Amino acid sequence: MYNVVRTSELRARGVQSRCIRDAIGCCLLALTQGMYSIVVRCSNPRHSAIAEFVTDEAWIKRVAELTDQQSGLLRFELLDMFEKLRVASYPHYGVDDVIWRVSAGFIHDFQLFRPPRGKVFIAHPTRRHSSADVVRTSKSVPEADVVRIGKMSLTSPIRTAFDLIGQLGEPEGFAALETCLRRSVFGSDAGADEAARFGYPPDTQALAERRIAEDFMPVLLRLSKGQSRAQRLLSAVGPLSESYAESRFKYNLAQLRLTGFRQQTRIWDGRAFLTRVDFLHRESRTIVLVDGFSKYADNGVRLVRKEVRQYNRLLELGYRIVRLNFNEVINLEECATKLFGQAPHLRAFIAPRQRSGVR
Repeated sequence: MYNVVRTSELRARGVQSRCIRDAIGCCLLALTQGMYSIVVRCSNPRHSAIAEFVTDEAWIKRVAELTDQQSGLLRFELLDMFEKLRVASYPHYGVDDVIWRVSAGFIHDFQLFRPPRGKVFIAHPTRRHSSADVVRTSKSVPEADVVRIGKMSLTSPIRTAFDLIGQLGEPEGFAALETCLRRSVFGSDAGADEAARFGYPPDTQALAERRIAEDFMPVLLRLSKGQSRAQRLLSAVGPLSESYAESRFKYNLAQLRLTGFRQQTRIWDGRAFLTRVDFLHRESRTIVLVDGFSKYADNGVRLVRKEVRQYNRLLELGYRIVRLNFNEVINLEECATKLFGQAPHLRAFIAPRQRSGVR
């Protein structure tokens, strides 16, 4: 699958090192030392022997679909798939190696913003080693936090989300925790999408609280460090963020100590259902809409027109609406500037700062 091929296989067919080097960036994707994926059916006659190893035409087609044919730029979805393949195909895992941090995040299909790419992150009880391909850290991972997928041993999704707090920072760890909780509550990404389409069950929050107590807290208590920060973030996560951007905005609300917002709230126009909004501050009648380009690209002009009608009606009903784009959501200062600039009355709902007693 994925046209993965080793240097030894290529050389056995007479493909010389010079040809392999020449094909990288053309039809070969270098994964790790001695491991490649054929991503293009190359027309270069010098690479014809490499093309004979193509067995997965669907992979060739998928790469082409996710590559801009004019600029050659790769979509982030494809870059993430390359990293997932890099981790899965690495040939030198040891008995006690556990894939962790961002590498486990790729395998678990977490949405990550500008994650480090190009290396496999491994935890090992005693060994520490870095090379062009791997970063192996001396770290013991409890067996209860390890899952096995094929030949890989890796940290569980929840443990991976907690580990990302230390590696990539609180916003990435928070978004990953929300992804884990959403999947836990609804069974899968597909189950969550179905709930979003047909309506969230009334017991969603109660079920989320049970999942946190039964599934998340045991993992948190096994962390060797960072429990306090993990607990603080876990206390704010929920199952209703429908995108990475919505999770980032929810994290921003916690950072700003802004209280009173509810997610995925239905708005009624008299007795008629009008729409469901991303975030509603009912007391101040403020709505925050977190925009993403993909839904308009996928659903076209009809959705845009529908949202314009709903937007105008919400204004007529007396709601104040703040729209945030992706770049504003991922920058806390830009987010706060626009939010309080367009809805200054929200400052009245900032919770007092809690004193930790630490200077």
